[in-house]
Amino acid sequence: MPIDRVNLSGHTSISMGSVVLQRKYTLTGSTTAATSTTINEINVIGLPSLMYWIQLTTAVPNVVWTPMFSVQNITSGGASAPNWLAFNNGIVVAPSAVSTFTIRAAVALAAIRVTIPSATPASSVEVTVVITGGA
Repeated sequence: MPIDRVNLSGHTSISMGSVVLQRKYTLTGSTTAATSTTINEINVIGLPSLMYWIQLTTAVPNVVWTPMFSVQNITSGGASAPNWLAFNNGIVVAPSAVSTFTIRAAVALAAIRVTIPSATPASSVEVTVVITGGA
């Protein structure tokens, strides 16, 4: 006697999740020391395929960007904030060039840190940043 069964019986359907955040920022440096700013924070819990994309649209040399992540918060001065850690030591981005970084990592938050070298007068940079997270 033939067995009659539903093909997907007992299975779970999983749909692909993804998040994307694209923003343009104007950041100002300092005349006395390098200035670091963490931008484009996005929640990527359960989305381990990360891609960071940045383009520097201002002709300022030696701007460094670092792909950042956080897996937990810290309390500082009574306020909770992400405990940012770096995936690498930073990447120098050339003016008008696009720089990308991809990785698979189970983290809670992703962001980019941009470091502007000190200059007289203080430099302002404009960057376009995209961070994506997928399953």
